[in-house]
This record gives sequence, structure tokens and C-alpha cells, in this order.
Amino acid sequence: MLRLLAAALACSSFLKAVDIEDRVRKSAPVSSATRLVLNADAGAIRVEPGEGKRVEVEVYFRGDPPSRGEFNRMRNDFTLDVGQQGSDIRVTGVFHQGWKPMLLAWPLLFGNPICRNWECLEYSTWLRAVEYRVTVPRQFNADVATSGGPISVSNLKGEVNARTSGGPLDFDGIDGPVNGRTSGGGITLAGGKGRAVVHTSGGPIRITEMAGDVDASTSGGGIWIERTSGRVRAHTSGGGIAIKEATGAIDASTSGGGVTASLAKQPGEECRLNTSGGSIFVSLAEGIHMDLDASTSGGGIWTDFPVPYRDGDRRRHELRAPLNGGGPLLYLRTSGGGISVRRAG
Repeated sequence: MLRLLAAALACSSFLKAVDIEDRVRKSAPVSSATRLVLNADAGAIRVEPGEGKRVEVEVYFRGDPPSRGEFNRMRNDFTLDVGQQGSDIRVTGVFHQGWKPMLLAWPLLFGNPICRNWECLEYSTWLRAVEYRVTVPRQFNADVATSGGPISVSNLKGEVNARTSGGPLDFDGIDGPVNGRTSGGGITLAGGKGRAVVHTSGGPIRITEMAGDVDASTSGGGIWIERTSGRVRAHTSGGGIAIKEATGAIDASTSGGGVTASLAKQPGEECRLNTSGGSIFVSLAEGIHMDLDASTSGGGIWTDFPVPYRDGDRRRHELRAPLNGGGPLLYLRTSGGGISVRRAG
């Protein structure tokens, strides 16, 4: 009897250890369509350019279910619809019967559940991956959303909108405006051309090589922005801010860390840096001229620019002075550290 029980347990472990992978594939010709609209109730999304005038959609499933029958039950519960409506190619992926009220599905919460709207997918105990892999013409707009997974969009020429409640956002080489929002992950943008507006409630933001205005905000992490050619607005209540080699006006504020900024070119508008949780460090390239208005209640102010001091001391709590003859306002405020303004190099 013990041998039979041991054999049964070994067989069960073996079945659970075997990965099962499957996929469903659909496509639609583009004809007069100009935008992808994708809504997934669960899963990761990856969008990139393909060849030809078609939108190709593949949905991958991977897991270690207790049986092949259970995997097939999950697959039969899922439908993928792809078709054109006006100027849109609409893609919808839906699980129908697998959603259970969160209170009834509480055992799933001890693993890695897929949940939305107070319901959890019962297959979450063994379903480890649902991923949408989509190719579209390079010159195409994209509006994609998922309730449970990361989103990645790369190398498109058009407007991109992305929303997720449960994962990071990644945008690479987008030639057009970007709007991204997530409640549960970090955001990265690289090599874009166009205005970018991104927000996360639960992670850091990293932006590099952007030719356009940037508006970035997070409640749960730091912000790193490097080499931008437009206006920069950055706000976080959960970390520091670093802006390097900016060539436009800066508006940065945080209550959770310090602020570092370097201006590579003369801004045409005022720059404002505020923090209640750290120091402020500003570097200005040669030839930049601004009107400094700096104040701190948590440290001193230091600069290597020649400015008048009434008491001859180069450290003080307030300083208002023209830099290189004066220009747009450079407004610096902190209650949690010192302020340093120096010439680059």
C-alpha cells in the first residue's frame, strides 16, 4: 500500500513538473486600418513591426497543470477575436468561465495569482505565462491594455497608448507620442521622438534619448532622465530624481529624495526644482545664463559662479543672484538638504 501511494505521489509530481506550451494564432489584413486596439483581460503584451500589410497575433500559454485535460479546459475557456472595425484592427482576448470571486479563490493568493476586478483566474495555480505577441506595419498607431501583465512596444512610427494594472511598461524607438500608465511596475523609454506622458504608482521611471517633451510621474520610485531635447516635468513622492544633459526647461519635484540636474543648453523658459527629502545639485554648461533663486531650511547653498555675498560667506540659506548676466529663472527649494550650483566641467 505504501509503495502504491509513493508511486502515485511520484507520478503526480512528474506530471506537475512537465511544462505544457501551446498557442493560438490569428491575423487580419490592414487595408485601410491605421491603428491596433488590443484589450487583454490577462497576460503580457509585446508589439513590434512586422513584414507586409497584416496584423499578426499569437497568444502563447505555458504552465505545469495537473493534467493535459486541465490545460485543454483552460484553452477552451479562452477566445481570441481579431478583426477590422473602421480604421482599427481590434484584438480581444478573454477568459470566460475561469474567473472566480476573490473570496472563493483565496488559495490562489498564496501563489502568483492573475486577478482583476476582485476576481482571480482559477488556472493561476499552474498557468505561468500568457503572452500576446503582435506584429503590425511599422507605420501604425497602437492602443493596448491588459489587466495583468507587462507591456512592451518597439520601433513603431505612430502614436502609442499603453495601460496595465499589473506590470512594467517598456517603449523603445517610438517615432510618435507615447502615453503609458501602470499601477504595478516600472517604466522605461528609449530613443523616442515625440511627447511622452508616463505614470506609475508602483515603480521607477528611466528615460533616455528622447526628442520631445517628457512628463513623468511616480508614487513609488525614483526617476532617471538622460539626454532629452524638450521640456521635462518629473514628479515622485517615493524617490530621488536625476536629470542629465537636458536641453529644455525642467520642472522637477519630489518628497522622497534628492534632485540632480544638468543643463546642456540654454533653456528658453524657467526651471524649477523642489524637494523636501534631500539635497539639490545643479550643473550648468558653459554659456548658460539664468537668474538664481535658491532657498533651503535644511542645509547651506554653494556655488562656483561669481555672485555677490553680503557677508562674504559662500555658504548661506538663501541666495538670489544672476548667473552669467542673468536670464530665465532657476528656482531651487529644499527643506531636507543643501543646494549646490556649479559650472559643468
